[in-house]
Amino acid sequence: MKIAISGSHGLIGTYLVNDLRLKNHSVTRIVREKNIAGIFWDPTTNYINQNKLEAFDIIINLCGNKISSFNPFYVNHDPIYSSRIDTNLLLSRVISRLKNPPKYFISASACGIYNSTNDDITEDGIYGQGFLTQLALDWEEASRFYTTPKTKIINLRFGQVISKESPFLTIMKNLISYSKVSSIGNGKQHWPWVSINDVIGIMNFIINSNSLEGPINIVSPQKVTSKEFLNKLSQAIKTRPFLKIPSQAIKLLTNNLTGQILLNDYPVVPEKLKYNNYNFVEEDLDETLKELTMN
Repeated sequence: MKIAISGSHGLIGTYLVNDLRLKNHSVTRIVREKNIAGIFWDPTTNYINQNKLEAFDIIINLCGNKISSFNPFYVNHDPIYSSRIDTNLLLSRVISRLKNPPKYFISASACGIYNSTNDDITEDGIYGQGFLTQLALDWEEASRFYTTPKTKIINLRFGQVISKESPFLTIMKNLISYSKVSSIGNGKQHWPWVSINDVIGIMNFIINSNSLEGPINIVSPQKVTSKEFLNKLSQAIKTRPFLKIPSQAIKLLTNNLTGQILLNDYPVVPEKLKYNNYNFVEEDLDETLKELTMN
């Protein structure tokens, strides 16, 4: 298949490009620098050569500036927003005008779209309130803003992606190793997670499908609370943390968005993937963390 990917140099994009090329797909990067091989675009000026996106089977957008920061004064809403919404709007518009549009337009999204709750959250879950929810809602709406009758839209509602290079895992390892943190808030809030190997497996599952459409929760079926996550990680790196950080301290030590991500309860489940018989390859967090933390 011919596949075009924006955000291809990020964590997920790097793994995905390598995997798809190993499977003999023709992969073209959509890039912001003219001296890098690929299709040049500039979302800030709505520029892209539409003709160069003709006849692709799949177009994938993984763009998005980082949200989390342990700097309480760092909250830069504009680039966080524009890097997601503007890129999706541009690609949606172009796809609507193509003579040979793709079978799928696949866009990243996030579990932050949901309301914090104690109940299992499926793809039909209730939306929350505030910036994170509105960001995800606008992100997804932008992907289908223009009419694309020949193209199915997929919105990937990611949990925390776990890999050796993932910023989330690195931050948690440092909190455990150097600050001896054993619990954040009351520790009962669920952190949706998924291994990078399952992310790549799910992406392949989707692009080979002819029926999947709409939002898909990209999370492991194994739900874990923040306390369980930190405990499993501390066992994997063979240390014994003891410090419990209260919710108020998290709100003071991080920016507002990071505080929500760490403290909100998101027991998200991959209902659509399970219903369509996707077989997870790494759904046990213990085994995943042990493998990723081995020297």
